[in-house]
Amino acid sequence: MFSMTKSHFDRRSRRPGLRRRGTEDVRGRGRRAGEMEASGIRSDRSMCAVFLEISSSSSFSSGKNFTKKKAASGGERVRAHHRRERTIMITSAVSSSHRAITRSVFARAAFVSSGSLKRSKSSSLPTTVSSSMPYLSLDVPERKLPARVEHLDIRADSPIQLSKALHREVKDVTENYFQELIDFGSVYISDELEENFRLERNAVKNKMQRVTSDVVLPPNSRHYVRAHVHPRRFPVATDVQTRWNERVVKETEDFLVVWKPAGLPVTASVDNAKENVLRCVSSLSSPKKDEAKNLFPTHRLDVTTSGVVIVAKTSNAAKIFSKILRDGHVEKRYLVLTKKPPTLGVMLHEYEPSERMVGEGARMVKMKSMRMDLLKDDLNVYLKNKMKIPSNVAMLRVEKSEPVEFDGEKFYESTVELITGRTHQIRAQFSKENLALVNDCLYANSIDDDDAPLPRVPEPEEKIGLHAWSLKINADTSLGPNGVEFRAENEDIWWR
Repeated sequence: MFSMTKSHFDRRSRRPGLRRRGTEDVRGRGRRAGEMEASGIRSDRSMCAVFLEISSSSSFSSGKNFTKKKAASGGERVRAHHRRERTIMITSAVSSSHRAITRSVFARAAFVSSGSLKRSKSSSLPTTVSSSMPYLSLDVPERKLPARVEHLDIRADSPIQLSKALHREVKDVTENYFQELIDFGSVYISDELEENFRLERNAVKNKMQRVTSDVVLPPNSRHYVRAHVHPRRFPVATDVQTRWNERVVKETEDFLVVWKPAGLPVTASVDNAKENVLRCVSSLSSPKKDEAKNLFPTHRLDVTTSGVVIVAKTSNAAKIFSKILRDGHVEKRYLVLTKKPPTLGVMLHEYEPSERMVGEGARMVKMKSMRMDLLKDDLNVYLKNKMKIPSNVAMLRVEKSEPVEFDGEKFYESTVELITGRTHQIRAQFSKENLALVNDCLYANSIDDDDAPLPRVPEPEEKIGLHAWSLKINADTSLGPNGVEFRAENEDIWWR
């Protein structure tokens, strides 16, 4: 026999203040929405009528248990499903800021900070499944699906395949679809848990591993499983217009020089292990083999950033190039597009990294202004030796800026040398100076603007004004002698 327990909660909104607005826009202003807002918990199951009854004394921070209402009748479930489908279809047509609000409402799940999962009876789960469910295959959907993550406490009394166990618990997702999710790298499983192990938020954070085959769960075992039912997709990976065979501009026994397109991560994302630069490049030589594990990143670019990337063929080569980077022997230059011209010279800020936790929204870094007159001596030292730059300092140099015209509007294209390599550095520093990059919806100008849209993570198809234009290696490698330079002069510079 086989039995499972599931409890799933919506992740909190991506931005402070989004939660109430999103709930009112999508779920209505009824009593149930108000109760859910008061508790900080919302139903994550957007495609099936599971209703939660939240007691007035429960709260997100207290972690008190909640109970499920009885499943609605078949007719009520179908009507509820269609109402939610219409809501999603309607909201997909509104502005980008409203799409972000919609996405925040259907955000990924997270465990309550305290409180354990209780075994539920299988009869409490809905059994009616709409024939219009989108869970058929992992082809890129015609419309974006709301983010959905299932957190499951699975107990197997006898051997059972993982996909079958998942389907028995999540009725509206087929077993075949779960098999595809597993192959896609969208399912994680913990080490075997003790019977009395208390599942709490982040309790199994270091015990999880991505599963890439439909494993058989052993008898009398217990596992925590996280399934990203709607993984984030990157269509440029399989778009024929990307022309991957033209993007590998040099190959040696140790390295590959690649022109990365915008809209694609360099490595596997948390819910998508197949659509990334490493996987796409490795498939050029053996399309039928999973060889992405044989390629190694030496540095990374943001999903929305295009340009030059160096990929290593061996782990040893990756270590060598990483040391060259750390020693400051690599010069990186970017093309930056803004609406106003920046001041030429060094831009220096105090850097505060993101401390994002699960469920806390988009990852952003902060920049604080520094007095240049007090740092004049230090600045000369930093420019002579990058190794002496403190880890909390972000530094770049604007070398030139020229006006350009695109689509009838005037912009400024600047050449920027990235002296330090902090996360989102150029975007955050330019934003701090009220020079937000064109189309960057995450880092807006630092001056408060009541009419400005709420910050959100750009969608993969949204291109921003940032391109990794040049990479110069001041060391001898198999890519060439000291001083060899690679430039990405191609159609990825979309404003030219």
